[in-house]
Amino acid sequence: MKIRNKLFLSNTAVFLMFILIFTFFILSSFRILALKDLQIEATSVRNRILSTEYANRAVLNSNQISIHVLTAAAEEEALSLERFTHSDSLRYLGRTSVTRIEGVYESYQNANFRRYLDDIDSQITFLRPLIYGESVNQVLTDYEETGDTENEIYQAALSFARTIRVYMLNHQPFRNSYITIANEIILELQNEIRNLLVQTGLSIFGGIIFSVLMILIIYRNMINKLKHVSTGIARVSSGDLLTRIEMKSNDELSAIGTNFNVLTDTIWQKISNIGSIIHNMGQSMDDEGFALEQTILNLAIENTRADSGAYYIADHENRKAVLKLQSSGFALPFEDMEYAETVPFGQTIIGMTMVSGEPVFLRNLEGQNLIPRTNMFDRNFISSCMILPLISDRTIRGLLCLEKNSEKSLFSDMDFRNIQSFVEFSAISLNNLEQYSKLIESSGLNREMEIASDIQKSLLPPRLTRIGNFDITAKTYTLKGMSGDIYDFLPLGKNRWLFCMSEVQEKGIASSMVLVILRTLVRILVRENQEPAEMLNNILENFYETTGLETNLKISLCLMEPDSKTFHYCGTKGQKMLLFDSKTGKSQIIEAREKAENRYISTKGRLRGGVILLLLTDGFYDAVNEGGKTYGWDKVKDILNKHSDRSLEWLRDAVDKDITYFERHAEQQDDRTIFIARYKEGKK
Repeated sequence: MKIRNKLFLSNTAVFLMFILIFTFFILSSFRILALKDLQIEATSVRNRILSTEYANRAVLNSNQISIHVLTAAAEEEALSLERFTHSDSLRYLGRTSVTRIEGVYESYQNANFRRYLDDIDSQITFLRPLIYGESVNQVLTDYEETGDTENEIYQAALSFARTIRVYMLNHQPFRNSYITIANEIILELQNEIRNLLVQTGLSIFGGIIFSVLMILIIYRNMINKLKHVSTGIARVSSGDLLTRIEMKSNDELSAIGTNFNVLTDTIWQKISNIGSIIHNMGQSMDDEGFALEQTILNLAIENTRADSGAYYIADHENRKAVLKLQSSGFALPFEDMEYAETVPFGQTIIGMTMVSGEPVFLRNLEGQNLIPRTNMFDRNFISSCMILPLISDRTIRGLLCLEKNSEKSLFSDMDFRNIQSFVEFSAISLNNLEQYSKLIESSGLNREMEIASDIQKSLLPPRLTRIGNFDITAKTYTLKGMSGDIYDFLPLGKNRWLFCMSEVQEKGIASSMVLVILRTLVRILVRENQEPAEMLNNILENFYETTGLETNLKISLCLMEPDSKTFHYCGTKGQKMLLFDSKTGKSQIIEAREKAENRYISTKGRLRGGVILLLLTDGFYDAVNEGGKTYGWDKVKDILNKHSDRSLEWLRDAVDKDITYFERHAEQQDDRTIFIARYKEGKK
């Protein structure tokens, strides 16, 4: 499910949850209000019953004989009891409570209290003129004290009092029953209200918790996927090109993971292609490069997922492009069959590309006039085309023509960008093969050394970049013009500089091929924020996996950071760096450290003014004179100790002259490369 759909569903679920909670809250509020009204009603009826009791006593004790108070209280009691008994809010009570209320009301009606009220009213009407200004109880007390109990007034008052007491006696069971029920109902309503408040609070709290958990689960899932993608990218940026991001979903992050895997596959394929070219080059020496050219064509078709392709060689002497290789189904990108095998320079799109040297990319053939359009049912149909010249030393060595032959299949911009770097390396490989062929054909050793030397020189940087706070120099002294050494100097982000010095066992063309792929891997794999150990381990791992060679590589990496006044050194087994402090005259040999087989760790150090960093290949310190003595590092230390105030170029040449004198009559046995850097504190 797409991320936006997940977010929409989660937001919708949360919205619906809050709607349900709000609805439940509103319904609960209405019920609570109804219960509160019912509670108030029950309390009101209870108070009315008690008011009737008080009114009865008031009739006996009042001086004004207020029978209307009793009548009003009784009427209010009857009205409120009837209203309460027939209230719709009773549905919120249990059936037992409702039955008891109805039973009390029925007993109240059967008691016929209205008859008592009528008797009381008729008696008080007769008695009122006789005892004006005195209460009934006071009249009875006065006559009983005098003993005049036969008096007519006394008898009337006594009859009235008896009627009131009978009324109260009959009213008391009803009063007690109802008050008990009312108190129970009020308690029941209070519990019900409390339960509703608790349920409402729990529902709101539960809804919020559910919504938060749902959001957290969805976002945590997204964050975990993002971390998975980030980890994969970090591993690839550190050089692990075999990393793959597996996503068991169908959302945008899964698409990112898929595209990322395509990217790493593309990069790895490029490196594998380099290895394939190197491997096939060794098998191509006896058949004039046919196997290599066939490999280039096959890899180009495979990398771009082309339907067909062809390889043309450039005949500059006759100014023609000659079709040397083609895959099945290849359609000529022109109509004139006269040019099926050879195309003159400037004729058709093939000949024009041979002249211009510029690659041609036709995503589709609409709106162009370089390639004639044909019907899709025609066997020569072309839907998309790329024509790529292989140029080395400003000379076109050959030309690749790649085609899509299906209307629904077109080359992409990424296909075009990817194949261009492949074509550049293929051109270099063809050029080196040509140089090697010349070397094989040459019968003189001087010619061999000259060609090999030209190849070696093309791999070295033309000059070292000037950087603040450092003086730098480097030079390679080759053995008879052929070298197995190479160095490179490149920036890594803001004011971080890496010097890489490498050495291989092979010589001549063989070393050139190995160093080409090694230098390419360094440029591809090295990242800005890496430590030298991480760089070195990735370079070695990818080199051996890519080439399948078992050659012994000797590599030293020195990372210089002027801003933080630090350096990092890392090298393969047996490599060393000399650290010399010109202010104190002290020197230190920093040896490469290995934590496991082919896994190395860095050494970090501080820089200060006058500190010199010096790297040598084993052609210097392992040199042996005719007496069997080894040159070593001590003589280099002596030169630095005595002449550290001289320029780096002077020191570099002094070391070279000293070892030349040391060897004297013995010949140079190995290539020699020297690198010297001096830190200048406080200067830019």
